[in-house]
Amino acid sequence: MNFCTLQNVEDFLQTSITGADKIASANRAIVEATAAIKNWCHQVIERVANDVVTLDVAGCGYRLFLPELPVVSVGAVVEDGVALAVTDDYKLGQYGVLHRANDVWWAQGIQIVQVTYTHGYSVIPDDVAAVCARAAARAYQAGLAAAAVGAVSGVSAMTLGDYSVTLGTGAGGGAGEGIMGASAARMLLLSEKDILSRYRYVAQ
Repeated sequence: MNFCTLQNVEDFLQTSITGADKIASANRAIVEATAAIKNWCHQVIERVANDVVTLDVAGCGYRLFLPELPVVSVGAVVEDGVALAVTDDYKLGQYGVLHRANDVWWAQGIQIVQVTYTHGYSVIPDDVAAVCARAAARAYQAGLAAAAVGAVSGVSAMTLGDYSVTLGTGAGGGAGEGIMGASAARMLLLSEKDILSRYRYVAQ
């Protein structure tokens, strides 16, 4: 599932995107923006039913942190080959925390607890969709800019009469990035990462 649509990008840019090539370019930008959001958040974000994850338990404790949020439901838990019963053996708490019940610690070991659970959003949150549309629009515009100058990096001006080209620095989006042309367009801006920070998973 992409996190925004072609219509979202058109609405953001306040223009219609027509022509097979431009539509394909915009859709590719949407796919890239969606992937960038997932990578930065370390989350799938969209709804995944009955996903199976096998977890390491490195120390003694009552809590396990499931890696994909939000957790909608837990279907099954198997600890060291033994199926556990909900409520009697474990309970799902807030923020994707799986609690072992009755003062029993989770068994320690590598790949020792297998959890089948449903996680993510059935409808992509508006703020995530908005960031995706902005990032995709930026990538799409970078492609248009590159096409306009024949994919030559650093072109800042062109004239038609007595053909003339002015080259700029073509600098990238950060210190030390050098000449990178349109490909230097940042996929996610710092302000957009601030918006996405609530969805980012940090390993416990």
